[in-house]
Amino acid sequence: MIRRRGATRKDGGQALVEFSIVLIPFLLLLMGIIDLGRGIYINNGISQAAREIARVTATHPCTGTPCTLGNSAETAAVTDTQKGLIPGLADPAASIQLTCTDITDAQASGTSCGPGEYVRVEIRVPFSVLTPLLSMVAPTTLSTATHVQIH
Repeated sequence: MIRRRGATRKDGGQALVEFSIVLIPFLLLLMGIIDLGRGIYINNGISQAAREIARVTATHPCTGTPCTLGNSAETAAVTDTQKGLIPGLADPAASIQLTCTDITDAQASGTSCGPGEYVRVEIRVPFSVLTPLLSMVAPTTLSTATHVQIH
């Protein structure tokens, strides 16, 4: 009988067991990295969406009488565009809230926003992770807020 150098027939089973032991932590680590990337991407997206909506609303706060903050066609168009771009923003559980504030971010008195006051845009988007163990510690909602002065 001729013996080959290197692995014997018994070593094949050992390699399979070692591979299966290492595979599970490797896949959990990989899924965690993917979840972290998704979370950062969505968080950056909603931050940019809030800035865009606030910028347009500061320029075109409202139309008609009575003046309701954010009812302009320009604000609606930007909001619809951002809902198409940002994952989860079009979800029924997501919310976009516009309020009129002062420089300290306290709600301004009155029903209309005038020049010198600020538009505050707050966005909340539901977020769920794919990694089983990470779902116990990860946030379930991502939120951001920004305010821009009305011109």
